[in-house]
Amino acid sequence: MAYESRNPYTGKVNKKYEQISNQELDGIIFSASRAFRNWRTYRIEKRQDLLNRLADILEIEKDYHAASITSEMGKPIKQSLAEIEKTVLACRYYADRADEFLRPRRHTSSAGSSLIRFDPQGIVFALMPWNFPYWQVIRCLAPALVSGNAVLLKHASNVPQCAENIENAVIKAGFPTDLFRNLFIDHEQVSRLIKSEHVRTVSFTGSNTAGEKIASVAGGSIKKLVLELGGNDAFVVCNDADLEKAAEALVYGRFQNTGQSCIASKRLFVNEQVYPEFLGLVSGRIKALRAGNPALEDTFTGPLVNLAAVEELERQVKETVDMGAEIIAGGRSGEPGEGFFEPTLLVNVPYDSPLAREEVFGPVLPVFSFKDYDELVFRVNDSRFGLACSVFTSDNKLMEKLAEDIDTGTIVFNNFTSSDPYLPFGGVKESGYGRELSEYGIMEFVNIKTVTTF
Repeated sequence: MAYESRNPYTGKVNKKYEQISNQELDGIIFSASRAFRNWRTYRIEKRQDLLNRLADILEIEKDYHAASITSEMGKPIKQSLAEIEKTVLACRYYADRADEFLRPRRHTSSAGSSLIRFDPQGIVFALMPWNFPYWQVIRCLAPALVSGNAVLLKHASNVPQCAENIENAVIKAGFPTDLFRNLFIDHEQVSRLIKSEHVRTVSFTGSNTAGEKIASVAGGSIKKLVLELGGNDAFVVCNDADLEKAAEALVYGRFQNTGQSCIASKRLFVNEQVYPEFLGLVSGRIKALRAGNPALEDTFTGPLVNLAAVEELERQVKETVDMGAEIIAGGRSGEPGEGFFEPTLLVNVPYDSPLAREEVFGPVLPVFSFKDYDELVFRVNDSRFGLACSVFTSDNKLMEKLAEDIDTGTIVFNNFTSSDPYLPFGGVKESGYGRELSEYGIMEFVNIKTVTTF
């Protein structure tokens, strides 16, 4: 299968890349395995130093890397720069703390005292999506490499230049040859790689459909798997919330990256007492968002990644409107270009409609009202997804209760949800399993080995 870098704003093809052969793939796997055996002997301080060098390179060259993101998947340039800055933060986080996380620990046992080691596993196979093409890779690559593993990357087929740029940055930082390789491979070769005896862990971020297939292959080969899949996250506004602050956070968190984010809030729940006022605040902010050329600094929403994404969004909105929902802001596609979809707000949305039940990967937000606590918790949890939830309230006791009762991997109070290198990130139910980031994330890439001497 061909990898094509196409600018979603201009439609221009930047570059094409050829798929590698099975023979080439087998050679890369063998070389990565050999590189791993050498890399695992490096002192942790050396690994940390190289990771800091990678952070330096990304920081120095951030304008170049940000421009690559914008030209390949249409992210507005200011948001692309913010993505690169976040990848730098993740590199420095693990460069500064890996020795602490991976230091052997003494534990009391029946032998009196035992030792827990954190040893590298081998090759980590990363399959990553296009919507955050640097951040998603780095949050796997940084902890996996610094803990002593090799990493092979199969990136989304529409961001090959970003994948190539990451590989070049790793090489420039001075990491050993073949320790990290970007692969232009097809789906059959993905299965071939997962089944390889040299691959120990698979880290996948993407759609639920693709995740099911990856999980099936990995399970058949008894491979450790980290899955970060879709989301249909709730944003909750209680009657005691700071409405101005909540409206600002909601609009930014939902519509950044043109709504193409698994962790973005995709269902808005507003207490009926403040519903009319809050709806007015949100509607006004949505109508003020600037859409256009993603290369311009004042653009907030750009084109969707491709026309298929526009068509899918049109289907979800149309079917939901046909079921009785009403559009009060936006709703049009095609302006200022065929790849665009207006930031859209809908009310009177049926709970069994596509916008309520499916993951919506674009700038569309359905609104619901609620009366009391029990109704709120039921509606928020009534989803096959469970990635994150945002709640605006000033009631500390309510925060404690919701933190226990909301069934998600993350809950954030008084801000929009986002991933943070310092905190574990992942979901429950069909949003996946395993955790990325923080000390918990690095543990996905090591063998937690018990050493007991009697």
